[in-house]
Formats: sequence, structure tokens, C-alpha cells
Amino acid sequence: MGQQMNIKRRRATGLLLAGAAAAGLGGWRGALGAGERVVVLTSYPEELVGRFQLAYEARHPGRRVEILWRQSADALAYLRRGGQQEVDVYWTPAPRNFALLKAEGRLAPLLLDTAALPSRVAGYPISDPDGQFAAFELAGYGIAYNRTALGRLGLTPPRDWRDLADPRYRGQVELPIPGRVGFAPVLIEAVLQGYGWDEGWAVLAAIAANAEFGSGDSNPGTDDLVSGRRAARLTIDFFAAAARSSGASVSFIYPPRTAYNPAQVAILAGAPHPAAARDFVEFLLSAEGQELLLHPDVHRLPVRKALYEAHPELSAQPFAPGNLAYSDVLTRSRQGLVAALFEQALVQPHGRALPLWQALHRAEAAGADPAVTAEARALLSACPVPDAQQADGELRRLFDFPDRVPGQPEPPPAPARLAREAEWRNRVEAAQARAGKLLQAWRS
Repeated sequence: MGQQMNIKRRRATGLLLAGAAAAGLGGWRGALGAGERVVVLTSYPEELVGRFQLAYEARHPGRRVEILWRQSADALAYLRRGGQQEVDVYWTPAPRNFALLKAEGRLAPLLLDTAALPSRVAGYPISDPDGQFAAFELAGYGIAYNRTALGRLGLTPPRDWRDLADPRYRGQVELPIPGRVGFAPVLIEAVLQGYGWDEGWAVLAAIAANAEFGSGDSNPGTDDLVSGRRAARLTIDFFAAAARSSGASVSFIYPPRTAYNPAQVAILAGAPHPAAARDFVEFLLSAEGQELLLHPDVHRLPVRKALYEAHPELSAQPFAPGNLAYSDVLTRSRQGLVAALFEQALVQPHGRALPLWQALHRAEAAGADPAVTAEARALLSACPVPDAQQADGELRRLFDFPDRVPGQPEPPPAPARLAREAEWRNRVEAAQARAGKLLQAWRS
């Protein structure tokens, strides 16, 4: 879409209308008359937006849903520049944006009947307690794997994040970089919050020893996971579902300690069509609207518990007891810090780390002195910022992502930030050097 606002009015197609009818959408009725319209700002892809748009319009002839597409940073800037006077509904997977818009007084109360809409997953809020934005769907994080590739390697399917640290996965894992891939911060935090900071970082470092860093999803024609050139990828559920629907030998599992992150919907304060906006939001969150999320062309998780009971074939169970109480607030508070650490401690020294990990794996397999291998593993696995230090608010703020102004270059990093990163690199290099001496006999 570039920097231009793309406003598109779709026409119903027989295929989508048939899908809407099959989903049982004929019984829902709103209170508005024909000719009403609602203007919706979103970053969702066309296959999702189009299905909801056409289903809503099919049951309400004469009503119009106008879609404005912008990615999250551009959408936030647009609304702050006055776009909220043109937009009725903001509907997108960008929790940070909703929190900011609420804090700035840019959202209106939804006034929803929330009896059938859970407000929490594993005890953590997914909707605004004050009713200014609501969860629309959930994204689950986990491991996609190629069944054919696992068979070739003699591996059983992974069940937890730590399984990907098995030396037999050497060169067979794709790991997204949180500072470069949009969904990756939550994925990395699922590991850090699931195991705790220090242990979680050690798990990530051990996985990185078997990994290549990737984008997280690719063109199906060149996708290494789909082709079987790689065995596993840490990713988001609907990307894996898209690969499966194309006929690839790909499966997906949700580890026990994983995150379910919400996408949300809100009505803008000063919306030009407030009644139509409420009507559309109620449709998105209705049982019939939520059922559309399960369509094979959409691959999303609804926020209504009853749909999980009605569809026992779903492997995701976000509302099951015992799930990780993933905190998006914690993720956002240290997102910049985690991204910088990941880059400096795992990505940049990756080439030097790989032969050291391979030497460690050989030493462990050969039954080398456990004290030596344990020390070497601790050196290669340690985060340069321990748990007590990462919680420091001043350090986190130093690495905050500034709000990006579309079309403007990012400001240069602060000298204090560059100094911290240099300090981390020195710590990592020293740890690698010490591990190298310990493992000298096993390096080849």
C-alpha cells in the first residue's frame, strides 16, 4: 500500500456470499436502515476483511462498509493527524495502538453486552476493563514443523520450545528476529515469560544454536519449511494454517507455555457514523461473526468460549486452565530492550557461536567432564543482562521504540544506548572466549 491510503469498496462474489450463507449468517439483524455506511480502518489482509465485509453487507442490502488500509504505525499517525474524524471503527492486531489511543482520549465506549465475551485469557486482560476496546480474535504462537523432514531426521514431533534445542535439529530451525519481524516480539516473550527471564534466554540461545534467522513466513514457492529443506519454525498459528491449507506436509503445535495475543476493535471518539459503527462491531463479536474466523481462508481463533466447545477439532485451547498468563503490558514495556539484546547477543555473534555449540554438543555426547560442559553451556546461554537488571525501568526506557513518523528517517540511537550495546557485545565475546578454552579439545 506504500504511504497512500487505500480506500476500497468491494463487490460481493458468489464464493464469499456462499461462504457467508454456509456460516449461518442469515439470522442476525441490526437496527439500522438501508443506506447507512461505516468506515473501518484496518491492517487485516483482504481474505479476512472481505469475508466479514461481504457477510455483513449481504444480510443488510444497501449498507456499505468502506475499508481503509494502513499498517499499525501509519494508522496511528493518521488518526493522530485528525483521521479519527473520518473513521468510525479501528479494527486490527496492534494492542499497543489501542492502549495509546485510549490514553489519548481518542476512543468511545463500546457499550457491548459482554456476557458471552471473555475479558481474560489465563487471568490476563484481553479487552479494556473500561470498555473502550474489545478483543476480536486471538493469535496463538508455537512451532510449525514439516512432517516429512522430521521423518528424514528420525525425530518425533516437537511438543515444547525446548525440544528445538536438540542437537539433531542443527541447521533445521527458523527463528524470527524480534526487532525485524512484526509478530516475533510476542513469540520471544512467550519463551521468556514461560520459563522466566534467565532460563528462557538460555532456551532461546540453545535454539539459536540450531537455527537460521528468518522472516517467519515466506512465499509458498520458496518456503524452506514447506519444501522440507528445514524441519521447524517458531511462528504464529495462522501462517502455519495457510501452509497446511496449500497441501504442504506441515503441522503446528501450541507448546504448554505459549501466548495467545488479542487483536482488538474500537469505535473512535467523534466517529461520523456512531450507530453504524456499533452495529458493525456487534456483528464482529456476535456468535455468527466469530464463526467466520474458523473459515479455512481465515485461520483465526475466536474469543467466544462456546465456539471451542462446538469445534472440538481445534487444537488451540486458549481458555483452558493452566495456560501461561501472558502479559502484553510486560512485552511492550521491554520490547525494545529484548529486540536489542537479541540482536547483539544472538544474531550478530551467531557465526562465532555455532562452532562453540557444536563442540559443546560433541563433548556432552562423548561424556566429557560434566563440570566443564555445564560451565561452557552456562557461558554460551547467559543473557548479558540478568533478570534483576532487565527489570530496571530506566534501562527499558533507553531502548523504547519511538513513535515513527511515516516518511521520516528514524533518529540516530542515543550515545548511552550505543554504549550499552557495546558493553553487551564485550560480555558475549568474553563468554565465548572462555567457553572456547573449555571446549578446545572438542573443536574441529
